[in-house]
Amino acid sequence: MRRVGIVGVITALWLVLAAAPAAAHGIAGGLDLPVPLSFFVAGAGLVVVFSFVALAVAWPEARWQAPSPGRVLATWGRWVVVGLMVIGVAALGLVVAAGVFGEDLRTNSAPILVWVYLWLVLPLLGAVVGDLWRYVNPWRTLVGERERSDFPRAAENVGVYPAAIAFVVFMWLGLVPDYGRAPGVAALAAILYSLYVGSAVLLSDRERAFGSFDAFTPYNYLVGAIAPISLDPQGAWRRHGWLRRLPTVPVQPGLTLFVTVVIGSVTYDGLSASELWSDVWGTTRFQEWFGTVALLATIGAIWAMYRAATWVAARMAGLTTHALVAESFAHVLVPVGLAYAVTHYFTVIAFEGQMLISIVSDPLGLGDDYFGTALREVELWIGAIGVWYIQLGIIIVGHVAAAVLVHDRALAVFPKEHAVRSQYPMLVLIVALSSVGLFLLSVA
Repeated sequence: MRRVGIVGVITALWLVLAAAPAAAHGIAGGLDLPVPLSFFVAGAGLVVVFSFVALAVAWPEARWQAPSPGRVLATWGRWVVVGLMVIGVAALGLVVAAGVFGEDLRTNSAPILVWVYLWLVLPLLGAVVGDLWRYVNPWRTLVGERERSDFPRAAENVGVYPAAIAFVVFMWLGLVPDYGRAPGVAALAAILYSLYVGSAVLLSDRERAFGSFDAFTPYNYLVGAIAPISLDPQGAWRRHGWLRRLPTVPVQPGLTLFVTVVIGSVTYDGLSASELWSDVWGTTRFQEWFGTVALLATIGAIWAMYRAATWVAARMAGLTTHALVAESFAHVLVPVGLAYAVTHYFTVIAFEGQMLISIVSDPLGLGDDYFGTALREVELWIGAIGVWYIQLGIIIVGHVAAAVLVHDRALAVFPKEHAVRSQYPMLVLIVALSSVGLFLLSVA
């Protein structure tokens, strides 16, 4: 039976890849799909379903619920920690300086550092080598060690709700208003955010402040838990295994909301950039207000889908603690959120990410060329067909990873006799999200 499951997964993968472009067609750049979208959706859904069947047979007991301290691989990482701290503080200063004094909007480093490296590149690296934001975070470096025990109890119980709200504001700024990505706005946002984080540190100690209030700490922490290795504050590189640390992420109030904010924001961006969106809604004088409502509605829809799936799963398992079940399974959406972000913004990462080479020569956008790279052209190193293959693969891998996490958590949370059956609603959710992801790629 185990071989049957593995063969099923391979067969489904072949069906998906066989439907991929065979001629000079792709979906990037608004090109037409060479076959109906339903072929891709069905193939991706089959991969997830066959993965579920294979797991039900070959994975009878929970394996990943105990903490993984990891095996030490190397101890030279202290220099990496120090280097990342310096880079973080320098980047914050550069965002403010470039936003205030920069003149060339095309090469200004402020939007690139914020909307490419902070939002996309850093979490993607974290999914491979572990959470790097812990050390890059300039505000954590600047406030130093600050512990207190007399903080208000309310600050202890807020979970990650403030961080989720801050992340919504961050995504709104980048997705809704036309001025959101202007260099001056990036500088002003960095200054205001510094005041916000500083206030949070005054309210609580450093760890609680960043864990609960900083928009980027929970996100990078969750994504970093996917990585097979990690870098601890003492500079030791540790080996854990892919996905191994995600099931042991502490369950906190607001964790479900935070993860659905990530997925919902990317979903909104994909929909709002499509011709379908323009055809249905057109343009309106109140575009900013409409976009705000649509962004919140999309996040709410993803949240409602997840809560409905966990509610049905809890009912099928005979449990009444629906809210606890929802928070307990929140981590399974992390690979889905990462897959959504990386696939939707893959070309941004691959092409605009190269602009760092130009930035180092003209960091303030004043027309300088310190290293002779300011006028370097972006290299289009991959075509539409290659982009589609990569996007398709990431969507599939992300959702299969979610299926694995669902299965392992279900074996630990639900009664054994209901563990497999109770996964059906979550399986439906994962297939639905993978279908939405592929649809967004086809219409973007």
